[in-house]
Amino acid sequence: MHSQVHVCAVVVAHNGAAYLPETLSALAAQTRPPDFCIGVDAGSTDASASLLQLGLPVGSPVIAVPAKSGFGAAVKAGLAELPAGRRPAGNAPAGDAPSGDGPGTAQEWIWLLHDDSAPDPEALHELLLAVERAPSVTIAGAKQVEWTNERLLVDVGVSISKWAERLTLIDADELDQGQYDSRSDIFAVNSAGMLVRRDAWDLLGGFDPALPGSGDDVDLCWRNRLAGNRVVVVPAARLRHAGYRSTPATSASAARRAEIFLRLKHAPLWQVPFLAVGAVLGGIGRFFLGMLAKDPGYAVASLLTSTTAVLRPVDLYRSRRRAAASRRRPRSAVHTLRSSSRDVREHRRTQSRDSVPGTAEPAGAEYVPSGDTTDDFAALDGPDRTGAGVGALAAALLLTAFSLAGLHRLIGAPAAAGGGLLPLGQGIKDIWAAATGWWAQLGSGAPAHGDPFNYVLSLLAIAGLGNGNAAVLVLLLLALPLAGLSAWWAAGAFTANRWLRFWAAMFWASVPAFQVALGSGRLGALLVHILLPLTVLAMARAVGAGAPRRRTPPAGTASWTAAATAGLLLAAVSAAAPLVFLLAVAAVVFLTAGMRRRAKTLWWSLLPSAALLVPQVLSAAPNLRAVVSDPGMPLAFTRSEAWQQLLGYPLAFDPEGTLGGLLPDGPWPLVLALVVGAPVVLLAAVALFRQRSARLARLTWLLVLTALALNAAASYLATAAAADAMVTAFTGPLVSAAVLLLLCPALAAAGDMPSATRRRGMVRSNRVLAVALGVVLAAGPVASLGLWVVPQFTGSGFPGTQAQDSAAGILPGTQSAVRAAEDRSLPATAADAGSDATQSRSLVLHVDGEGKVSAALMRRGGTTLEQLSTIYAARGIQGGPGDERPAADDPATADLRRAVAVITAGTGVDPRADLERLGVGFVVLQESDTAAELLAGRMDSVPGLSAVGQTGSGWLWRVNGPLSDTETAAPAGIGARVRIVNADGSTAAAVPSGAESVSTSLPAGAEGRRLVLAERADAGWQATLDGRELTAVDEGWAQAFELPADGGELRVDYVSAASPWLEFLQILVFGLTLLLALPTPAGRTMHLPGKRELPEAQVPAEPQPAAGPAPRSAEHMVLVHNQSVPSGTGPQREARTPEGSQQ
Repeated sequence: MHSQVHVCAVVVAHNGAAYLPETLSALAAQTRPPDFCIGVDAGSTDASASLLQLGLPVGSPVIAVPAKSGFGAAVKAGLAELPAGRRPAGNAPAGDAPSGDGPGTAQEWIWLLHDDSAPDPEALHELLLAVERAPSVTIAGAKQVEWTNERLLVDVGVSISKWAERLTLIDADELDQGQYDSRSDIFAVNSAGMLVRRDAWDLLGGFDPALPGSGDDVDLCWRNRLAGNRVVVVPAARLRHAGYRSTPATSASAARRAEIFLRLKHAPLWQVPFLAVGAVLGGIGRFFLGMLAKDPGYAVASLLTSTTAVLRPVDLYRSRRRAAASRRRPRSAVHTLRSSSRDVREHRRTQSRDSVPGTAEPAGAEYVPSGDTTDDFAALDGPDRTGAGVGALAAALLLTAFSLAGLHRLIGAPAAAGGGLLPLGQGIKDIWAAATGWWAQLGSGAPAHGDPFNYVLSLLAIAGLGNGNAAVLVLLLLALPLAGLSAWWAAGAFTANRWLRFWAAMFWASVPAFQVALGSGRLGALLVHILLPLTVLAMARAVGAGAPRRRTPPAGTASWTAAATAGLLLAAVSAAAPLVFLLAVAAVVFLTAGMRRRAKTLWWSLLPSAALLVPQVLSAAPNLRAVVSDPGMPLAFTRSEAWQQLLGYPLAFDPEGTLGGLLPDGPWPLVLALVVGAPVVLLAAVALFRQRSARLARLTWLLVLTALALNAAASYLATAAAADAMVTAFTGPLVSAAVLLLLCPALAAAGDMPSATRRRGMVRSNRVLAVALGVVLAAGPVASLGLWVVPQFTGSGFPGTQAQDSAAGILPGTQSAVRAAEDRSLPATAADAGSDATQSRSLVLHVDGEGKVSAALMRRGGTTLEQLSTIYAARGIQGGPGDERPAADDPATADLRRAVAVITAGTGVDPRADLERLGVGFVVLQESDTAAELLAGRMDSVPGLSAVGQTGSGWLWRVNGPLSDTETAAPAGIGARVRIVNADGSTAAAVPSGAESVSTSLPAGAEGRRLVLAERADAGWQATLDGRELTAVDEGWAQAFELPADGGELRVDYVSAASPWLEFLQILVFGLTLLLALPTPAGRTMHLPGKRELPEAQVPAEPQPAAGPAPRSAEHMVLVHNQSVPSGTGPQREARTPEGSQQ
């Protein structure tokens, strides 16, 4: 019957020049050659078109189609070139039932070949023999084996799961031993080597245009089955297939889209909406599974693919109509040919077992790679882990002793305060509300999102079991050992020398920038110094850097776990010092430019910080100066010169001096600064000229210059207004960052020096160098810690020392401003009134030594650290950078200033009208000196102020309302945050209130009354009465609403339209980052549906951007987990085709 069969072979190529010579040679070597050949080039950019013209038989047409046409469109275009004389007269026209089986008629068959599919010589003969034996077969396929190793199976027919997932059920690296040669009827066959009867092809309309690549063969066979025809695989017809080639049409995402589309196309109409929703939910599930498996690329692709797959209603309608036109059998007819759920589960379990890392380790591979399947931080220790651990313990104990000696006065205190530090609020709820709120609860309030640093304070409060002040005290007392341990741990990424790691711990805890932050109460800068080494360590691990455990030369493996950990640490650092985030962005950009794909994980480390800072940026706009400000009380300081910053000093000092009276005049401050900081700078400079550390040194020096430039730029941008100066962002965090960046190459260079002399055989010189280097390095921490702890321990500074930000600043902590304090700054009576339903405020006055009076409007128990707002502080500045000046008073500030002037003047003028608008119920005069006592005497005569007496927090007066002739008690509403005001302006009653919102029952009252808040007016305030929105009215600077006469449930809130969206963004980003940061247990892997599970071929890795002595330094490569690639005659494959992907 072969003489009555005409076969047209269609070869489709797309950039297949590496495969086409063998494919075309195999086509020409067929024992039963095709009757006609057609070549189709799909937009190839190589020599594929020329090879088709040269390799196909003479007279074979070769046509060109666009690259994005898809396999089905390319075949259709090729068949259009089939000459009319080549089609037998008895062939059924398109649309009729398959025929051509009668005697005397000729059948026309189409044989489809990919450019990378080379059939065996007997392949076409065996296919035709199979269809001759079974006339009901209209589609036949070949057994697929590997291109490079014919013993490895690719597929022997294709099946699907009940969810239309493409399956071959071939195990990884399964050998062809004839185990599947009994297969015949199958659900579908691969389009490579597919033999299709032309009348069936015409009836079905060929491949579905909606499936241009993956899934087209499954769909064609599916429709062929439902049309009443058979599909068989012919194991005797063998074909070598190159397997997976990375193109958009054959990617895992394309396979997932095809799977969902086929599911919707072939399901009953009533199931389509449910299946569409299920596909989206499945995409969400795969998204979280991918994040948990440390593969964000897979996670995002799965979610986008699942979503876009169901958003093709027009294509789906056309495809369903085309399928319905050819369907002759019920949909259930193909159910028996699908793979059972049990078989699918068993196959996936087998794949999962075979893909566990380490089960197929290549010969000689002894190095445990860095990455998400191992402990990302365990590989940083040197070979002698016990010795290194002893060094860490010794550093921690020694620094703890220094800390307790210097800060012993804080032990047992309720709280700490002074400098930029204030006590924290009483509970986690209050601190969290301050972090997430959009209204600054300072003075008369202002629209401002809470400082990002409040999230860090919330974590501290949680660590303190609700007592944030206790957690802050512990942090201050353990700051030195924590900083030392942080540096010790990070130093392991740059050196395995345990003595250098011990020195790094001691040095980092003695950096002057750290001691200045500790002494001036700059909690943000303190935390930055502690967390920066861990952040740098995590970022190094994210790109695969770190000292290896083994001596096998490795190549870097990027780690999403380390990148997510870096992101969480950087978020805390950025919240404490936003300028450091800009430095981190620069670091990621530089690393990406140098390392390309190896640095792709680092971009995730920026996301948590960005999500944390976005609300503050939007709230501060357009006055963005607040975004770069550091948290805490604004403190003015004198910025040091760039060379002093390189030595670790954020505050300016005079190189000439007596060193606090300890020595005669001379350059002693300069000598001390050089002893402390110069060794690190010099070693970092030496690293530039060392081959092993040069790349690391160049990167770190570039970032150091960036840090210095940021500090210089920040000095021109005021962030708050102090009493007599403009306050800029503190230089300490960036100075800490610069010193740490210098420390990294310094460690690598110092560790390489002894080994370099050993390599030259200079044993004696090696010992001398080691001793000299040890003495020089040890002198800095000894001098710095000694000069810090002595005045702290004795309780008195060195003679002649001045303010912390003056020349005495080179003696960090000599004039420490941090002291033990109470957890509230107001008297108990005023604090209780500020915490009850009236939310009364206190006007706090302070007299300095020159008799100048300063005033602050405080809430509850006094202003706490979480209540401070950088946005609120920036409101007091006007003018551009370099030309800032204090802003003019707004009406609320004018009322406050006027009330203070009246009270302190003692002229008998009544201040109660202003105090009532401000919500002031108490006046506090803090104790200071004789000037305060004189002022207290004058205040006793101020109308409306009733003396309560002297307390531990100062003198206290209560604000009383005026009494009418018929009243015997002060009217309600005096000192209340929220009042009901009558039409004549008198206060009718106080309204119970919370710290920000109001929720209470309101009785009926007179017409024309108003609800007045002692808060600045803003469009964000919203009020409702029984669900009816109240109209805002003008009440000067205060927020007011018009109240109807009837009562009801009153609700007042400050609302930001962006709040829900930004909160969702933050929850999403931090939730995903936490998923990524969770370590995967060693030796375990997670199966990702549709993800390539077999190891890829070995690829060369990029060099590592770290430095140090080989093989125990950061200058190394991390081993890529690889397998040996079978040798063969064709080009190497990247990996086997995954289940669910088109081949």
